[in-house]
Amino acid sequence: MKRVGSLESIFRHPVKAMRGEQLIASQVDSFGLYGDRSYYFLDESRNGKYLSADVVPALLGYEATMSEEGNESDYPEVHVLARDGSAFTWGEDLFSHVAQTAKRPVLPMKSTPQEGGKNWEDHILLVTDASLREIARLAEVEELDPRRFRGNLVIVLDDDEPFAEDKWLGKQIQVNDVLLQVNKHCERCMYVNIDPDTLQMNKAILKTCAKRHDNHFGVYASVIRTGSVTVGDEVFVSE
Repeated sequence: MKRVGSLESIFRHPVKAMRGEQLIASQVDSFGLYGDRSYYFLDESRNGKYLSADVVPALLGYEATMSEEGNESDYPEVHVLARDGSAFTWGEDLFSHVAQTAKRPVLPMKSTPQEGGKNWEDHILLVTDASLREIARLAEVEELDPRRFRGNLVIVLDDDEPFAEDKWLGKQIQVNDVLLQVNKHCERCMYVNIDPDTLQMNKAILKTCAKRHDNHFGVYASVIRTGSVTVGDEVFVSE
């Protein structure tokens, strides 16, 4: 294993498509970060597809966090803060509020720890600081918030090489006692255009990803060995 950097940030999204929470440390189970995307909505106007922010950008106006108390059969309680200041737990008041925001019927769903969260492509999404800076430079913005890209782990590289993560495909990543298998690129959609705080759109972000990197940003990895990760952990890649 060769050191390539360190873990700068950890992001968990307890409710799929909503803004998530930044953590100092997290357990990693066989499905990824514990509790990531364990709550979600189905869009009943689109044949039960996942309700997503590429269709309803206003979903990113909700911030979801998770309490610390869970058990083997049930994920911890989720707390949701809406853009209008309303605060909810997982229940009918939240469901009605989301349906009104989305302007469509929705079906709330919840996974169990035995089922795992409903990730888009794979267990964990990795992004790097150098790639974020490269897209920001080309898109002519001062800085890009990593939350635009919905990554779980943000890695600061020892060598400032944009898209160095391309070289990790097919290799293994170790962070503390967690071992991951890097499987594929993440293909991007208009999600990345949405500012996670203001919800303002900047179409240059997706266009830049498409032009500079074949519409890819970040890499997906599956969990080989569970454990825990903490901000500041060293990141190693198999040679």
